Amino acid sequence: MNRVSLARSSIARLALLYTLVLAASMVAVLGTAYVLTSRIIERGTEQLIGAEAQGLAEDFQKNDLDSFVNLIVQRADDPWVRGGVYELRGPSGDFLAGNVVAMPDAKKSSNGWIEFEVTTSRHDENIGRRIRAKITDLSNGFHLLVGRDVQDRQTFRHVMLQSLGWAIAATLVFGLIGGFWLSRRISRTAAAISANAARIASGAPGERLPTTGSGDEIDGLIGRFNELLERVDTLTATLRAVIDSTAHDLRGHLNRIRGAAQDTARLLTTEAQTQAQTQVLTEIDRLGATLQGLLRIALAESGTAPLESVDFSSVVQDLYELYEPTAPGRLSASIAPHLLVRGHRQLLAQAVANLIDNALKYGLDQPVQLQLTQVDQQARLEVHDGGPGIPEESRELALHRFRRLPGASGLPGSGLGLSLVAAVARLHQAELRFADNDPGLTVILNIPLQQETTAAPEPGH
Repeated sequence: MNRVSLARSSIARLALLYTLVLAASMVAVLGTAYVLTSRIIERGTEQLIGAEAQGLAEDFQKNDLDSFVNLIVQRADDPWVRGGVYELRGPSGDFLAGNVVAMPDAKKSSNGWIEFEVTTSRHDENIGRRIRAKITDLSNGFHLLVGRDVQDRQTFRHVMLQSLGWAIAATLVFGLIGGFWLSRRISRTAAAISANAARIASGAPGERLPTTGSGDEIDGLIGRFNELLERVDTLTATLRAVIDSTAHDLRGHLNRIRGAAQDTARLLTTEAQTQAQTQVLTEIDRLGATLQGLLRIALAESGTAPLESVDFSSVVQDLYELYEPTAPGRLSASIAPHLLVRGHRQLLAQAVANLIDNALKYGLDQPVQLQLTQVDQQARLEVHDGGPGIPEESRELALHRFRRLPGASGLPGSGLGLSLVAAVARLHQAELRFADNDPGLTVILNIPLQQETTAAPEPGH
């Protein structure tokens, strides 16, 4: 059996889906943490700014202008240590005190909040900072800006987004690696089990699969499969013994009955007695043929028939040469050479013989043609006759045991011919179908050609 590619493996798709769900969960968790943390930090900053702005507004009402300006100057000293920014402007918009100049260009929101960028020099280095501030309108037309450096908040957002990206990437990478390992292990185990099942279906003994000793579900599955193989081998051996024993006993009984009938025939004198003896021998022979057909069907359907490399072309050629003298001028053949199949030579020969025999028997003395060709990777056998054919609605019934179609009651046969062909087709994983020959019937048997044998894959560890 060809190994299923990981891209088409249901286990690989499940592992990929699990990885994507895990990554989506991580995005949801970290994204929620990021949003909530950002909101908490932002809310805390605004509360701090709002409280300070309200306190300064109260100081403005209590103190004279010079005292308030000095207070703003003191607070504005080294803002990158304290983290606060301030700006005081008079009624005419002139700058009075502070450590930023922002209000003329600031576009504040309806509640007075603004954000802007400033550049400051520190230790001979220009540093860009992000400021969150609130503009408060004081009495007598004065305006006060109070803000805080929120660059750390920006840095936090950047770090959180970067961490989220790395976490998602790591989840995808490790999830895919784990999924690949798991799917490879399960796929190899499934492939080994499938190969063994195919080997058993073809009649070959199944090989026991090794376990890893981990005691997990995969080891449990392998163990149960090995137990199943043991049970199949036991039942197969029992079935084969029963079939062989039954066939031996029944053949013995029939041979003794036939011998007794022949001995009785020597004592018979009248024509009526001779006819009765002939009828008895005919029925015994028919019973023997039926028994032989049933045993062959049982052998084919049990899967116990050993398979080997068979030259199917040679089988068809031998049967053509066997039947052609019995129907001179009626049977013709076109046989492609050296078509090798893996099968049971005796059962294949019996199936082909049944098809030829049916075509000659039911073909109303019309020509019968055999065709054996190679179509893709199959050996295709076609048997064409010119008889009445089989109605399409009755073709499935024709494959049942002991089922004889109307018009065949006066002809010899037990109704097992096509049943055996169908059983042999199933044993060889072949396709059996009927088609119209206009007039007559075409029976088509497609048997897979023998492929190069490969060792069954071992389950992954």
